[in-house]
Formats: sequence, C-alpha cells, structure tokens
Amino acid sequence: MHKIWLDTDPGFDDWLAMLLLSANLDVTWLGVSVVAGNAPLATTYENALRIKKHYHLDVPVYAGCDKPLVAKIETAQEILGTSGMSTTGEALPGVDIAQIEAEQQARQQRNPLPHAVDALIEAIRANPGEITLMCIAPLTNIAVALQRDPAIAPMIKEIILMGGSADQGNHTAAAEFNIYADPEAADVVFNAGIALRMFGLNLCRQLLVTTAEVQQVRALGTLRAKWLAGYFEAYLRIRSPDGSVPMPMYDPAVAIWLKRPELFSFQPARVDIELAGRLTRGMTVCEFRVPRRAVANAQVAMTVDGPRAMQCMMQELLGTLS
Repeated sequence: MHKIWLDTDPGFDDWLAMLLLSANLDVTWLGVSVVAGNAPLATTYENALRIKKHYHLDVPVYAGCDKPLVAKIETAQEILGTSGMSTTGEALPGVDIAQIEAEQQARQQRNPLPHAVDALIEAIRANPGEITLMCIAPLTNIAVALQRDPAIAPMIKEIILMGGSADQGNHTAAAEFNIYADPEAADVVFNAGIALRMFGLNLCRQLLVTTAEVQQVRALGTLRAKWLAGYFEAYLRIRSPDGSVPMPMYDPAVAIWLKRPELFSFQPARVDIELAGRLTRGMTVCEFRVPRRAVANAQVAMTVDGPRAMQCMMQELLGTLS
C-alpha cells in the first residue's frame, strides 16, 4: 500500500493522473497541494476543486505557492489556454470555492485551512518514512517545505516526479516545462538526499494516445465521460489541428508506474539542474556514468512498454468513469 501526497497544477494530464490515483486500490491518497504552473495559482486551484467535486474525489486539496522561488512566473497558457486546459466540448462546470473550503474546514475541524506547504509538512511528520510525494508540477511547494523544515527530508519515503528529460526539452530546446518553471526549486529537491524517480520527456514520449482513446471515453455516454472527452480531444489537438497525430502522456506516467511498475525500466544517474545557462536554463543534466563519474541522486525512467501502459491507463480510466 502506497501513502501518496500529490503535488499538481491542473492541467488536463494532471486531471487524468488524479483519476488514476483515485482508481488505484493500492493507494492511500492523503492530500493534494496545488501550485502555480500550467496557469496561475488561482486557476490551477479552481481546476483542482472542479475535478474534486465533479469526479467525487475524497481527498483534501490545499492552495500552495503562487510564484517560483526566484524567477518571474511563466505558465503554459499560450499552449494550453487561459484555463490551463481547453475543451472542444462542454466546459467542466465551475464550483463555489468558498463552499468547498468550508466543507473541508468542517471535516478537518480547521479554520482557516492551512497553506499547502504547512499541510504537506504536517502530513510527512504524522507519517514518517511512509509518504511518497507524487510531483507532477513545478517543484516550488516541495522546495519551500524542505527549506521551511529541513528535518522532513529523511522522513519522506520517495519522490516520484514527472519532469525533466534525459534528452531534449519541450518548453525550450533543452528544458521540460515543470523544471523550467522553477529550476531553483528543482535544484533544492534533487539535492535533498531523498530517494527520487524521474519520469522525463524521454519516457513520456513512449506513452502515446490517439483519437481511439478519446472515442472510448466518449462512448461511455455518462456526463463525466462527456466532459472528459472534450478536454481529451483538445489535448490531442495541441500537436495537430485534427488530433490525428498521437500525443504523449506526461503526468499519468507516474500514476501508471504506481499501478504497473513492471512495465518500466530505470537507470541510476546524477541529475543536476542547470540554473545559469542562457540557452539551457532548466535543463536536467543526466550523468549516467555512476558511480565512476558521480554519485547517483535519482533513478531515471528510460523505457516503458507503451501499449500495455496505455491499456492499463484506459482500463483504470474507463472503470472510474463508468
């Protein structure tokens, strides 16, 4: 049984990862911390609450950091739309944030709700050595938690994150978005001495979805499936106007690994974050010549059985939507 804390910035693929977590019976899902990333914090937090309410996710959600440690905030809205996730169909309905927060306050007997970083620290201290942090967003919340309370580092079982790349980037030629959005935070996390698994772009490009998966979701015919199918279709159209070109799955990769770890292979590496490069800021520099040239600080995901992983994802997704 995995005790999981999710750090996220929804985002359509974050949404899928959340649904996969909720469907995994081997997971005890303790909480969600939301950070600025795909869109500003107010938007990503509202997205997380919309997903929580309309997909009946029984997990506390907390608002976290609204800007990177050092740099000016940079979102992915130019690609993903102002809401951080576009749709070709009916928009996921809005929610009364104050009402949801009041319900959570009453359930937890806490008023006001803590900042996400404080909630995360509390959870780690209450479950020493047991919590795996699943990070699918810029690492600001995690870095701030480690800076605020350094003693929690050895209490964290493992960090599993979608971010970085062992080859080329996506937000820039060299850098993947989650790391680029706050490389100083990533540098803190990768140097914290915590067991870490990195699911980078090199891995996620082996997980491809097509219009066939969209049609499987739409064919369920339920309202929740209808909402998701419209966003799924818009996600596919990021790469091609008609959605005909397969699209990598990013954030769900980590959730699939939790369910089917035998489908993945890893290689130990020393991963350093480039902070100063004019063209390479945010790059995850992977030194695989360990221990000869460096001491490994991460297990880097290298291969996955893509078809079987996608089959697993769709089986879990369709099951939770039915």
